[in-house]
Amino acid sequence: MNAAVGVRTPAVVLARVGRQQTQRTLVSGFMDGLKKSRRREAQHVIARYAHLLPLDHPWRRGSYRWKS
Repeated sequence: MNAAVGVRTPAVVLARVGRQQTQRTLVSGFMDGLKKSRRREAQHVIARYAHLLPLDHPWRRGSYRWKS
């Protein structure tokens, strides 16, 4: 057993590691969803105000490719 873990049994240690992985997955999933939401919101704002962009701007033509 690892000295940093102390006197805990391996099953308890494994359960804790599994729980931490799940928490990281939940947080990373939340952050990915937040990024997608913000990106979608930015696309809507650009589309809404595209008429204010110069005529030769790539976002106005719609040919600009957004990252997904």
